[in-house]
Amino acid sequence: MNFFLKFSALVASAVLAGATVISCNKDNDIESTVEKPQIILDNSDGVYTVKTGHELTISPEFKNIDGADITWTLDGNIVCRSTIWTATWPDEGNYYVTISASNSAGTASEEIRVDVMPLTPPVISMRLPEGGLKVKASSDYLLAPDIQHSDSEGFSIVWYVDGEEVCRGTTTYTFNRAATGIYHIRIEASNSDGSTTKEFDIEVVDKLPSEISFSTPSYLQTSTDRYTFAGRPVFLRPILSDIDNPVFSWSVDGKPADCTDRTFKFTPDRPGEYTVTVTVNDEISADVKVVCVDADENQRLRPKTAASSAYSDKVFEWIPAPGQFINETSMLGGMTGNETTPALANLWAEQRLAAKLPVSLGAFGGYIIAGFDHSVTLSGLEYDLAIGGNAFLSESGGSNEPGIVWVMQDVNGNGLPDDEWYELKGSEYDNPATLFDYSVTYFRPESPKMNVSWSDSEGKTGSIRYLDRIHTQDYYYPAWVEANTYTLYGTRIPSNNSEDPSTGLWNNAPYAWGYADNVGTDNITSDGTSPDGTGQRTGFKISNAVYADGTPADIKYFDFIKVQVAVMANSGPLGEISTEVVSFKDYSM
Repeated sequence: MNFFLKFSALVASAVLAGATVISCNKDNDIESTVEKPQIILDNSDGVYTVKTGHELTISPEFKNIDGADITWTLDGNIVCRSTIWTATWPDEGNYYVTISASNSAGTASEEIRVDVMPLTPPVISMRLPEGGLKVKASSDYLLAPDIQHSDSEGFSIVWYVDGEEVCRGTTTYTFNRAATGIYHIRIEASNSDGSTTKEFDIEVVDKLPSEISFSTPSYLQTSTDRYTFAGRPVFLRPILSDIDNPVFSWSVDGKPADCTDRTFKFTPDRPGEYTVTVTVNDEISADVKVVCVDADENQRLRPKTAASSAYSDKVFEWIPAPGQFINETSMLGGMTGNETTPALANLWAEQRLAAKLPVSLGAFGGYIIAGFDHSVTLSGLEYDLAIGGNAFLSESGGSNEPGIVWVMQDVNGNGLPDDEWYELKGSEYDNPATLFDYSVTYFRPESPKMNVSWSDSEGKTGSIRYLDRIHTQDYYYPAWVEANTYTLYGTRIPSNNSEDPSTGLWNNAPYAWGYADNVGTDNITSDGTSPDGTGQRTGFKISNAVYADGTPADIKYFDFIKVQVAVMANSGPLGEISTEVVSFKDYSM
């Protein structure tokens, strides 16, 4: 195009735009004062958030746009030609939009991202026993559900008992009824994103049903039978529920025993089967079978062979408590870490240990049971066994997440961990704050990304907090635990974590000795004293095995090993304290 045509086009453009000024310089050159458009976003990071089905208005500041062509482009399509764009977003996802403004001086463009989030109406999760909630007549019972999104705009809540409104505006309600019978509870909660309802029944009774039972060796075991050698005691302690001021009496095969304590130390003197009965308050009783096997400790020893491995070769049970690393995707051998059956979960954990990769045990009580292809005997060294973890110390503190170690002999010879567990005594065993008969019940959350509620044997309640800025899995509650609640039993030692008030950093301080995933005096370093490579490991001695009364068990070997999370504690943004195990190694090899 020649100069005249260019000038004509410029004039025409100015007339159409009504905003261009033409001037002549001293050499009669033509100069335009049209400036390139500018786009200044009303959100500095260029990211906008909206919920599904909601309307979002984006209004950047435009400069130098008189006569300019403005376009908003999404997925290759022009969706707006104005300076302000308002749209409703029906589907979740991340959408990228390009804003452009063009005139004769050039083009300006900005890319923005619209994050369309799901609606977050309230979700109500309640701690409800599997057999239904029973409350004693004329007694207060605090209903305190975990309500997700109760902090959202427009939140409201109403409580109803048998259709009658009894409470409004508070997330807790104290239930108390004098008349026995079944009462229907309905909770209605809403916010600007929607509403939800939770309904359940409460049975009011004159007296709560008393229950007495004996525990199994682990969560997946179903038999309460106990096995021992002649002359070796078993310690029998029943689980009680809703029994006030219990008074105990014991008998063996119908003959009264000289014991009125809750724990009965029974030592059979010859092989055979014995029925031991405990009676509480002369009202309720339970039996447990004790089998004294026709063998001795030496006969049950599984000797090492040339083909034996120093490392554990099988995982019998991986039952973690809920925690931030449970159900988290971690590809290994085609498995995801989000297995839906105990068998697949055990296999996943087994493969992790074989690859020397961490297996998390979640919050208090979570455990793993592993076995060897031989009996692990006294090594004659400083330690008989090493357990790998990922504990460490640092200038700002460290990460020590203690796990108590238990060992078992295959007394009945069936190759399964269904015999007697012996705790390996650690530094906190004699601490007055240590609880030996502690349990925690965990409750499945109602919806994804919710906290996991718990209640314990001390009458306390709490939750394992979901850390949405760190993890993406839907649930911390193990996918392979079918029940909506499950209870884990074990020894709880006092927590040793703290927050630095000046820095806000959390320190999971170490314990002196005796715990997995802990840098104590029994930490085995990689400075040449470690028989196998690098990484944090803790050494353990079979001689530290004790009976339930704290006296030495004096066993010569073990066949199965269990590591169980020893504390119930949370370290702020780091989440719950969760023991991790990486390997089990026999030092007698």
